Amino acid sequence: MNKILAAGVSACLASGAALAQQADTLVLPMQYLGVSQPLYTMALQQRNLNMRGLLPPTEMIQRHGPLITELEVATKSTSPSAPASVSYEQKDAPAPFAAVAGANFEGPGVGMPGFNLTGAPPDTTLAVGPSHVVAWVNSMFAIMTKTGTVLSLANGNTLFTGVGNLCETSNRGDPILQYDRLADRWVMSQFAFNVIGSSPAAPYLQCIAVSTTNNPLGAYHRYTITFGSTTPNGFNDYGKLGIFPDGYYTSYNVFAGTPAGLFSGAALCASDRLKMLVGDPTATTLCAPVTTYGGGGSLLPADLDGTTLPTTATQGNIFIRQSTAPALRLLKLKPDYVNSTVTINDGVGGAAGSFINLALGPTIRACNNGGGACVPQPGTANQLDTLADRLMYRAAYRNRGGVDSLVVTQSVDPDGAGARAATLRWYEIRSPFAAVPTLFQNATYDPDASSDRWMGSVAMDKMGNMMIGYSVANAAAGVKPSIAVAGRLRTDLRNRMRAEQTLITGGGSQTGTLTRWGDYTTMQIDPADDCTFWFIGQYLAADGTFNWRSRIGSYKFNGCS
Repeated sequence: MNKILAAGVSACLASGAALAQQADTLVLPMQYLGVSQPLYTMALQQRNLNMRGLLPPTEMIQRHGPLITELEVATKSTSPSAPASVSYEQKDAPAPFAAVAGANFEGPGVGMPGFNLTGAPPDTTLAVGPSHVVAWVNSMFAIMTKTGTVLSLANGNTLFTGVGNLCETSNRGDPILQYDRLADRWVMSQFAFNVIGSSPAAPYLQCIAVSTTNNPLGAYHRYTITFGSTTPNGFNDYGKLGIFPDGYYTSYNVFAGTPAGLFSGAALCASDRLKMLVGDPTATTLCAPVTTYGGGGSLLPADLDGTTLPTTATQGNIFIRQSTAPALRLLKLKPDYVNSTVTINDGVGGAAGSFINLALGPTIRACNNGGGACVPQPGTANQLDTLADRLMYRAAYRNRGGVDSLVVTQSVDPDGAGARAATLRWYEIRSPFAAVPTLFQNATYDPDASSDRWMGSVAMDKMGNMMIGYSVANAAAGVKPSIAVAGRLRTDLRNRMRAEQTLITGGGSQTGTLTRWGDYTTMQIDPADDCTFWFIGQYLAADGTFNWRSRIGSYKFNGCS
């Protein structure tokens, strides 16, 4: 599970069983580390030290966890009575691309001016505020205008200058980056740990910074969360953040021991958002026992888009994953910060560890169900990783006047044992807090029936229009890994995306033996209009290894204003 030196972070985990909750709530040690200087000032100081050679290079350890086989045992489920939903196979794109392209500019990348980046994959993620775009790759982030002008560059650990622990002295990456729309604040986070050999070692920290104003260049409240080294704690890998009114909800893949060893389950956590926004030192982080989902990891917390609150506040937030049943599984985690407890169940009265089960029809994950590296590229035998054992970030939630939807995507194999590797599956779940949610849309997008598409991220604007961004390649046709998007209007026929639009054509294939690609991408909605989609993904300008770039683009449908 260790990673290629100087690269991004992930753990490749397949589906696992949903075990009944068998232990008490985990109350993780959480420390408030005070308010930082303005980020702009700290970034300038860091840049001066870098230029004088007084700071060591960034240090990263890449992990790629073992593939875990799902064991369907000891489960408790609440399942809809409807039959399995078979995915609609879209083999063509009869309607033209309907959105209007906006910004299209370079994000952070290897060899870009001011970036000390040498590893892979980049873990491309971004957040968008009213006036800024913040893009974070691996161990560095850039604060930019919406036309691509870079206002500040900084190492991830710059946010924690002066705190005196590993959050300041190490710079490991695996970034989590969000704009809190309800509070008009920025939330930026990465993990920190020691190293034994080439493996992560305790202490295991999650470093979280919450801005004190809506200016991402300003000051931040700083917190650290400490994970123990042994079960039911462990190394906090592949963290994902969803913002909901009552908490900052995070999921982690957990590896027990020090150095980190075997996968031990998923940590599903909630941090006290209201206290963290004001720098309250009594803020706590509460997690369900790792054994609640001991057989599988890589769950995604729902992330609120728009400013309309969810349809209910009684169930906490949703965590979702795709199991090899095949099914989509929804758990609800509800924190009680006063009594330091959480409940984790189906949200409608089920026993601890129960879940809502949305049955799927035949579903073959990319790489003929292997979920690993199988995407071919022109000019090289080296193949790229799909991470198809999991749903891809984000699980975007939106309430449109009582019509609430949860949208998410993954990669599937369009022809099983055939020559194809991957294409996109996307879902829209209506009424996800109901006892019986509706799988309103369930479609596989394969418009030319020849290219491979993977590493997707999907979102919905305030009108109900949708957009997916992803990587695309076609070795037979000479198309090197590129970035593309596809979208649909709310009024389009159900389960249909429109024609594909290329954001940037890749100029290179990834050579050598490096299979890792992306780890995740990000599609966000601009809070300034709640209409404009922003996407970031990986590409290469030329053939090579550890020479990745990132590209940022925006799109908007006419009629959304």
